[in-house]
Amino acid sequence: MKIKQLFLIIPLALLFITSSCGKTIKPSEDSNNKKALSEIQKEPKIKHATITDDNILYASVEDDGTIRNGYAEYLCEILKENNATTNWVKIVKVNSSKDLNSGDDHGILLGEANCN
Repeated sequence: MKIKQLFLIIPLALLFITSSCGKTIKPSEDSNNKKALSEIQKEPKIKHATITDDNILYASVEDDGTIRNGYAEYLCEILKENNATTNWVKIVKVNSSKDLNSGDDHGILLGEANCN
């Protein structure tokens, strides 16, 4: 009888523990991400920047014809300095979110970097 009770109690206890751990914080609401985003928005080249629920930093800049992978890596350093959880940066052309050549809703990709 005691073994059957243990098999009932243990899963219920685990369910209670995991459900009471608190809610998940969205990347855009994480305090370190907010601090890093604030610093990134001060950069002169940045026209707009946001962190998505997928934990990707999208930064809009003017298209000067250059590949912006290096700039994305620079923004990774700002993320790291602020202990942000965001670890992927995509640089997109400003005001190109509705462009037919855009790969997604954020705009035409000019450069990107994985911050890991």
